[in-house]
Amino acid sequence: MRDWLGMTQMECRDYFLNLGQKIRNGQVDLGRHRYALSLAHGVWQAIHCGYDRLAAIELGVFYGEGLLNLCKAAQFFRDEFGFDIQVYGFDNGRGLPAMTGDHRDHPELFHLGEFPMPDEQALRASLPEWCELIIGDVGEAISAFHQCLQDRRLAFAAFDLDLYSSTVRALPMLAGPPELYLPAVPLYFDDTANGISQCDWAGERLAVLEFNQTHAMRKISWPLESRYGIHNFFVLQVLDHPIRQGKEKPRFGFQLGPI
Repeated sequence: MRDWLGMTQMECRDYFLNLGQKIRNGQVDLGRHRYALSLAHGVWQAIHCGYDRLAAIELGVFYGEGLLNLCKAAQFFRDEFGFDIQVYGFDNGRGLPAMTGDHRDHPELFHLGEFPMPDEQALRASLPEWCELIIGDVGEAISAFHQCLQDRRLAFAAFDLDLYSSTVRALPMLAGPPELYLPAVPLYFDDTANGISQCDWAGERLAVLEFNQTHAMRKISWPLESRYGIHNFFVLQVLDHPIRQGKEKPRFGFQLGPI
């Protein structure tokens, strides 16, 4: 286990640059690159801040491949640094809910009941004890999730909810008290640039744009894929975070670049 508190800023930078290269070329297998590299950015940032109790979430679990991949990446950082990383997966278990009835939910791509969870119990049995699968309406789970974050920081969130309406209901997870988050939280939005009809006027992208319009101190920056080399990579800018307000100082300054 690495002594992360004893690492210098340069040692930390070299470690994560080397890890990112190994993940990309297959020397280290942490599952989906977009999850592993995004979480790595979160862990790197946490070390700079001095946080060791973190959370990572996937919204829209389906049959569980993504959640298991996220657990694989989290397990690596738990073992490597001794961090307490809790993983949460959110899904209604029944497939896509009723849609808006207009273009915003991409009816040309999705339909009611698509992507139901095939075997909830089998998935639960395959998860580590530090991963919680939460079945129910994502909008109703937000306040409970904020309670879970009281003693840890959100370090990564993957949104795979397909629909504009579902994403709108989930995005308040990013609007809790600033102390629940890293100063900048890596995000992944699955359905933003995969088809010719996905655009700023529908789907997850429209939900993100509306979130930015209605939150003065929380902004989701994108597109960042070309700079960071991570598919559908977004970042929540927690502008009211104590570190970004100058009320707290990080262990190291935030000279963080792409992994």
